Amino acid sequence: MIKTAVIVAAGMGTRFGSMTEERPKGFIEAGGKPMVVRSIDTLLSCGIERIIIGTGYLRECYEELARQYPQIECCFSERYAETNSMYTLYNCRQVIGNEDFLLLESDLVFERRAITALMDCSHPDVMLITPVTKFQDQYYVESNAEGTLTNCSVNKNELEAKGELVGIHKLSNSFYKKMCADYASKVDALPKLGYEYQLLHMSQHIQPVYVLCEEGLKWYEIDDIDDLNYAEEHIVPFL
Repeated sequence: MIKTAVIVAAGMGTRFGSMTEERPKGFIEAGGKPMVVRSIDTLLSCGIERIIIGTGYLRECYEELARQYPQIECCFSERYAETNSMYTLYNCRQVIGNEDFLLLESDLVFERRAITALMDCSHPDVMLITPVTKFQDQYYVESNAEGTLTNCSVNKNELEAKGELVGIHKLSNSFYKKMCADYASKVDALPKLGYEYQLLHMSQHIQPVYVLCEEGLKWYEIDDIDDLNYAEEHIVPFL
């Protein structure tokens, strides 16, 4: 049973404009509750006992949240402005230690089934997808007949899409350590690499990642005000 979760939350959320001048993107409220607090409460309700948050921009907000939730540990990245989500995840490696974990982004709203489906899946390293639902900024995912991740892209024409990246995953510690070792060899060349592309590289060249498609899952990634408006009307009322 997985007891640890890692939330990557170092980004500056610039697409929200003035809404993120005094708070990180994860603290924007969807349906009257900050997105990251929704995620934390859902994780705790599913049996997660330890939540590591990879912080950067306005780290103080997350550090204050850690004072309210004893399960939270924060890991600050000084390079948050010049890096991306893979570096944030890599920067958490000493705090993660030897634990298997769930990995998720800070700007999601989702139903509890997103977590329980990953926990119940027999595969150790899993990317959660759904049939395409998001009206903008989709990450399309391709898998083979065995369910292994073979490609992902923001351009649907580049692959045979089986669904859309949710932004929640399950990773074994052995896989994560291989992932970090590989990224360490190219971190200076690819500081802006998104973790999803490192997962793809791992699946293609080092160790397979299983793709789990959950039909009918209610979720949304909220990147800007249009996403927020859509999620509050079409997703949040059903969570």
